[in-house]
Amino acid sequence: MTRIRRPEYTGANRCLPCTAVNLALAAALAGVVALVSPPVATVVAAVAFASIYVRGYLVPGTPELTRRYLPDRVLAWFGKVDAPGASGAVDFDVVSFLDRSGVVVDDGDDVVLASNFEHSFETAAFALDSEAAMTAVASDLLAVDPDRVSFVASGTSWRVLVDGSVLGQWESRAAFVADLAAHRALSEWTGDWVSVPDAARGRTLSAVRACLEICPLCAGDIRLGTETVRSCCREYEVVAATCVDCDARLFETDARTVAAAE
Repeated sequence: MTRIRRPEYTGANRCLPCTAVNLALAAALAGVVALVSPPVATVVAAVAFASIYVRGYLVPGTPELTRRYLPDRVLAWFGKVDAPGASGAVDFDVVSFLDRSGVVVDDGDDVVLASNFEHSFETAAFALDSEAAMTAVASDLLAVDPDRVSFVASGTSWRVLVDGSVLGQWESRAAFVADLAAHRALSEWTGDWVSVPDAARGRTLSAVRACLEICPLCAGDIRLGTETVRSCCREYEVVAATCVDCDARLFETDARTVAAAE
């Protein structure tokens, strides 16, 4: 059974568009067989659905088919496509908050972290040198008991679980540490941080992370650039920040979102 299962395509890694396509094909196949023999159609359907359950796919090459033939508007139903500006659903201006709090400054060419805040951030980041320290800050950020929080590395990404269920996924452990450090630094920097809406906190932490110049794990320089990313269901260009020393991905966003904001 272990050889049959494909954990990279099931469980938390299951792709809903691909699953939907395979279920539709399985139903169609069973429907055709039912015209000849209803009992056999029942067996075919059972085998097909079982295959999709344990393997993720029925038809080989499903990701390629889904990527090629499903339009963005269909993928958007499953959260696979974010329309430019979609993250602005919460009426909260992240940049204005960071600016009036003195977290960021305009250096003439770009918006960067204020030197004093950057020092506070780095101090907080380097203190997160153990899983226990990370758990303590994560539980404070998520407002849950520490014993309910756990972490799982999945390839290069980093997942945070509460009570065993995936609550969120970050580009890397370094990205998660950066958000925890930003939360700790903001908590000490301004009393207004507690009043930031929960739905906007993630975007605020991401904004701080996007301004980093030093990796919070190895202190290596961060390189900003664009690249093409191929996911399960689509291919798209992203703006990404990556540590040149440890190769950790610190930040990644759809290039269309950046273009829409300019």
